[in-house]
Amino acid sequence: MIIEHSSISEVQTTPKAKLYATLQILLAQRRLNMSSSPTEPQDLPKVQEPTASKDKQSARNILAALVIICIIGMPLIYSLAHSSGANSGYSRGYNAGCSEGYSEGHDAGRFDFYYVKPNQRYGVDELDNYLKSWKWTLPYQESVFDCSEMSACLERDLENEGFHTVIVVGNSPFGSGRHAWLLVEASVGKYMPVEATNRQVIWWSSSYFDNYFKYDHRFETIQEALAYSSTGFDWWNAT
Repeated sequence: MIIEHSSISEVQTTPKAKLYATLQILLAQRRLNMSSSPTEPQDLPKVQEPTASKDKQSARNILAALVIICIIGMPLIYSLAHSSGANSGYSRGYNAGCSEGYSEGHDAGRFDFYYVKPNQRYGVDELDNYLKSWKWTLPYQESVFDCSEMSACLERDLENEGFHTVIVVGNSPFGSGRHAWLLVEASVGKYMPVEATNRQVIWWSSSYFDNYFKYDHRFETIQEALAYSSTGFDWWNAT
C-alpha cells in the first residue's frame, strides 16, 4: 500500500501537475479576493439638489415670466386703456356737447317768433285805449302769475302791437317790497309807466309817477329777463 501510494504521489507531483495545481490555487485565491471585496450598491439613491437652490431657480423662472408678460402685455394694456379712455371721453364730450348745443339752440330758437316786430306805434291815448280793451283771464297769484310774469306777458303783447316796451325791476314805486312793471315808449324817447297787474297807464298826475322811473334792472327782451330770473318771467308756465 505504501509503495502504491508513493507511486501515485510521484505521478501527481510531476512538473506539469505542479503548474496546474499552482494555477488552480491562484484562481481560487482570486475568486476569494473578489468575493470578499466590498461591492458598490446596485441601486444608489439619487442625489437631491438642495431646496434653497430649487427655490432660487423657481424665483428666477417666475421673474423671467413676469418680465416677458410685461414686455408683451404692457403695450396691449396701454392700447386697450387708451382706446377705452378715448371712447369714453368722446362719448361724454359728445353727449355734453349735444345737450349743451340742444339747450342753447332750443332756448334761442323758441323765441325766433316770440316778437313779430310790426311798425312802431306811438301815442299815450292809443296805448291807454289798447290796454283797456283787454283784461287778464288768469287771476293774480303770488310766485305763479304775479307782477313779473304779468309784465313779461304784457311786454310781448305790446311789442307785437308795435309799442316799444321794456321790463323794469326795482323797489315798489307805491309801497314796500320788490316789483316789476313796464315802460312804454309813447313818443320818441319818451316813456310812460304801465302797471301790468291791472293793465293801466300811470299818468303824470299820479303821486307815484316819478317813482316808476327809479329801478334797478331794465330788460329789452324776454331773453334778458330770463337770464336775470329763469322762473320769474316765464308767464307761459302759469297757463
